[in-house]
Amino acid sequence: MTNMRKIIIHMLLWTTLLTVIICSCSEPPKKYIIGVAQCSDNLWRQKLNHELVVGSYIRDDIRLEIVSADDHDELQIHQIQEFIDQKIDLLIVAPNSADKQTAIIDKAYDSGIPVIVFDRHTNSKKFTAFVGANNYEIGRMMAEKIAGDIQCKGVVAEISGRLESSAGIERHQGFMDRMGEYPEISVISSEQSAWSRENGAAAIQQLLEQYGKKIDCVFGHDDRMAIGAKKMAVKMGYGHVKCYGVDALPNPHCGIQAVQAGILEATCIYPTRGVELIHLAMKILEGKKVEKMNILTSTVVDRNNASILMAQHAEQQRIGENLEIVKRRMDNYFSTVHTQRRIIVVFVVTLLVFISLSIIISRLYLTRISLRQEITDEMTTPAPLNEDKLLAPRTIIDTERKTDNEQGKTFLNRFREILRDNMADANYGVERLGTEMGMSRAQLYRKVKNLTGMTPIELMRKTRLAKGKQLLNSTDMTIAEIAYNVGFTSPSYFAKCFKEEFGRTPGDERNRSNI
Repeated sequence: MTNMRKIIIHMLLWTTLLTVIICSCSEPPKKYIIGVAQCSDNLWRQKLNHELVVGSYIRDDIRLEIVSADDHDELQIHQIQEFIDQKIDLLIVAPNSADKQTAIIDKAYDSGIPVIVFDRHTNSKKFTAFVGANNYEIGRMMAEKIAGDIQCKGVVAEISGRLESSAGIERHQGFMDRMGEYPEISVISSEQSAWSRENGAAAIQQLLEQYGKKIDCVFGHDDRMAIGAKKMAVKMGYGHVKCYGVDALPNPHCGIQAVQAGILEATCIYPTRGVELIHLAMKILEGKKVEKMNILTSTVVDRNNASILMAQHAEQQRIGENLEIVKRRMDNYFSTVHTQRRIIVVFVVTLLVFISLSIIISRLYLTRISLRQEITDEMTTPAPLNEDKLLAPRTIIDTERKTDNEQGKTFLNRFREILRDNMADANYGVERLGTEMGMSRAQLYRKVKNLTGMTPIELMRKTRLAKGKQLLNSTDMTIAEIAYNVGFTSPSYFAKCFKEEFGRTPGDERNRSNI
């Protein structure tokens, strides 16, 4: 029996070794972790985030982790510190303020993490590359546009963004420098406002109460402030005031549509270029040479070119939706491939175990044949009964089957809690959800299917749509804002899924709730 034990041990060792080798061959390639630290969460940044996700589709070795500081300096410092502790491969950051974020971004750079600063500057040169528009030139361009519209004379009010940010500082400087070249134009105030419609409305209300009809134009540092200012001016009876903004988003109720509707006289494209940002990041990670300063082109949008830009956006959106379809199909394909790999591994391991057992059984059979002759005589002699070794009565212990109803409820509550915490992350999928729940994709699939009759993807989509319906009925958020808030990559895809789920469009749902 000693030799037989050795054989069994050797077979098990070889089987284990081959299993490890096969499994290691099927491991996915290393993923680069790219941390994105947004200073705030608005439609412009949501558009950029969506483009970053689309840009990551071209590679299977990128994992994006996107966070937002919601305009809080300390929160962004904490988020960047977490990225440093996590030892991410590259940091993309839009500093909330030029001053307070400098130290933490320098720390990330000094720790060996490549840093791409986009949209806004810090007070340091410790970064790998900068990507963004020239805010100083944007300020100058809008000053020239306004001066031309009012024949180089009149009174202009400027509503600036946060002057702790480089965007607010540079747009103000460019605007004032160019306006200084028009002696018959007076800039009566430079009210600082947060980047929102409500603050733009509040700022112009104070100015109109003080200066009234003297104000001819308003330059808001972004479209939201400018639109808020225009609506407040009309409400107060100053509809003659012309308003100008910056961003030129093609989303509903945003800059370009506001120009088409006559709410804004003009705006300026503040480009996002998220796909190009990912390309730049991958060049850095692959050790390729890149330009340190990458300035994006801006242009003025007025009623002469707004329709053309909206048509271009519609075509880009159609292409983006097709890309989403291709991405989902590719994900399904690779999921199938990974499943097939697992099946092959299981088959090979099973085959090896079968072969090992066959060898062991064969050896046992040969040993039995060789010993048969030796024990023939002993088998013909009756053996005495040993009463001391009589078998005791067999006891059978019946155990009650434990119900798993409470466990199922706890599991689903945990599922929804994790999804709720990551609801706005369009890149948050079944793989990451399974990891946070301590389960493999296959285990998560089986568990959810058994409890609900749905796949995890279906349950996630149903949960997102239910949250979207709640927001439609309880908030004033736009349909696009809600779509991104609940993790959809485009408003059109959200609308499609919503209609399939509830039998009506998001617009119909909102109208229904307002009746």
